[in-house]
Amino acid sequence: MYDPARGFPQVVVELAYADPDRAVDWLVRVFGFRLALRHPESGPLQHADLDTGGGVVMVRRTGGRHSPACAAGHTCKQVIVWVPDVDRHFARASAAGAVVEQPPTDKPWGLRQYLVRDLEGHLWEFTRHLRDVPPGEWGAVVL
Repeated sequence: MYDPARGFPQVVVELAYADPDRAVDWLVRVFGFRLALRHPESGPLQHADLDTGGGVVMVRRTGGRHSPACAAGHTCKQVIVWVPDVDRHFARASAAGAVVEQPPTDKPWGLRQYLVRDLEGHLWEFTRHLRDVPPGEWGAVVL
């Protein structure tokens, strides 16, 4: 199941939530993810895998040595998810209560993106490729 040689993503984000049951419900309803795995099968959720339609977001219960260590108001992590229609996705997420940090915007590096926060303050960027732009045209260099 978790085998990259069989299509499982090689990079997966895992986010800790104080109330993972509520977080999973919210992420499914607001962002349109699909609950793919839940542990345990019943009772308080300890871990879940959410299918984003091209990747996986793992959700776990906050606690132990891996708890988030960010100060209030400071973003120490951001999840980036590619979607086919940024504007339609934004309309759904904002109407459902996602806290908008930046509305859909075309970026000089060729992506259309928006930023929102979820119910526990994690920062999410939803993006779509618009065109290829050479890095030098937007101030970057390939090393």
